[in-house]
Amino acid sequence: MGRVKLRRLLIAIYLFASPFAIKCAADQTNPKLAPLFESLKKSVDIAEIQGIQNHIWSIWQILPVTAEKQQKTFGQGIQSLQTGSFKTAIIQFTAVIEAQPKFAEAWNRRATAYFMIGDFEASLQDIQTTLTLEPRHFGALSGLSRIFENTGDMQRAQTAETLLLKLMPHNIRIQERLNQLQKLTNPGQSI
Repeated sequence: MGRVKLRRLLIAIYLFASPFAIKCAADQTNPKLAPLFESLKKSVDIAEIQGIQNHIWSIWQILPVTAEKQQKTFGQGIQSLQTGSFKTAIIQFTAVIEAQPKFAEAWNRRATAYFMIGDFEASLQDIQTTLTLEPRHFGALSGLSRIFENTGDMQRAQTAETLLLKLMPHNIRIQERLNQLQKLTNPGQSI
């Protein structure tokens, strides 16, 4: 595996991998999300922030109870994504999107698969839909930042990171990444 492919795989695993799903109310409409996002905004502990993010991921990846068939296909798509079968994952996530077009996480996961094969335009389109359905989607915002960085648009990468920082103002990793991007944009200036 080439360095670029390995780097993309590591980025995707870091940004988009989520813990195993637990059964609960479905997707981005779950009422449990609001207090979790409030906790995410207030937390100053990086381990706690990660735990809250993981809880949010576990909710996001569950389809409505009436979509059992699509839940299975979605799970297969996640497996395909994790094993590097990106084109298969795209097909699987597309099937879920066609049946459940308001399920934000299918759009986000397909965006990840497109990112992994280097189709940044398709990934951006899916991220836009993800963020329309779930404006607080930190995975989509992070992916957006990575796409802009990969295409040399450091200003827009910074904008995406700034939006992330509004969701998690005390997340030191986001602050560090924003500083890195600012240095790349203005290499001669100290931050």
